[in-house]
Amino acid sequence: MKKSFYLPNGDKEKVAWYKNFKTIFASIAASLGFTPDEVTAIINDYLALEYIISVMDIFKGEMQERTRYKDLLFDGDAIQNLGNFPSIPDLPVAPAAVSAGVFKRVAKTVQRIKTHPNYNEAMGKNLGIIGSEKAIDLDTIKPSVSVKTITSESISLDFVKGSMESVAIFAGTPYHIPAEAGSTPEVDTEAELDWVEIARVNHSPFIDTRYNLTNKPETRYYKMRYVKKDALVGQESDIIRVISTKLKPGADLANKVK
Repeated sequence: MKKSFYLPNGDKEKVAWYKNFKTIFASIAASLGFTPDEVTAIINDYLALEYIISVMDIFKGEMQERTRYKDLLFDGDAIQNLGNFPSIPDLPVAPAAVSAGVFKRVAKTVQRIKTHPNYNEAMGKNLGIIGSEKAIDLDTIKPSVSVKTITSESISLDFVKGSMESVAIFAGTPYHIPAEAGSTPEVDTEAELDWVEIARVNHSPFIDTRYNLTNKPETRYYKMRYVKKDALVGQESDIIRVISTKLKPGADLANKVK
C-alpha cells in the first residue's frame, strides 16, 4: 500500500518530529556511518528550529497583549486604569546560527540512512522516517482525466493511475445519431448518452484511433473509472468532450462529390 510522506505539515509538528529524529539519530549515527560532527550539525539545526518557533510564539503572545492594550486605549472605559505600556519580553538565549534549508538537509540525511546496509524498518520507525500507510477508499476514488492532444489521426487523453491497476475507458454516443452523413449532435446531459467500455489501459495516455461514425467531424464523449483486480471501483471521472476529425478513408472525396 502506498505510504504518505513521513514529515508532518505544520511548523510545530515538524519541530516535534525533528526533536525525536535528532535524539534517536544521535544514538545510532555511528552504526550508520555518520561522524560526531554530523551528529552535532543535526543537533544544532534542531536548536535553531526550536529557538525560532519559541520566539515566534512569544511575539505572537506579545502582539495579542499589545492589541488588547490598543483596543482599550482607543475605546475602553475612561475610568479604567490601563497601567504601563506592555514591556519588551525576555527572549531565550539564541543558539548558534545555522545555514538555510534545515529540512532539505535532513531529507538528504534520511536518504543516506535508508541506503546504509545497517538500516532496517524498526530503525526507520523509531526515527520517524517511514510514512504511514495511506488508506484508499475504493468507493470514492475518482480518476483525474484531461485532454493531451487532438490531431486528425487520434485523440490522446491523460489520466492519473496512481496505485490502481488500470483504468477503464468508456465512450458515450448520443442515442439519436442522424442516419445521413453529418455531425454527431452535442448533448446537454449524460442521460442522453449510451456508454460503452472501449478499452482498459494501465498507463497514460489513452490514445483513441477510431474513425468517426459519419464522414463529418463529430463530438466524442469520454469518461474513465479505476480498475482493481479486474473489477470497476470508485467513482466515474468527469466527462471529457472532444471534437474528432478522423474521417474514414475516402470520406473527403465523398464529401466533395456531394
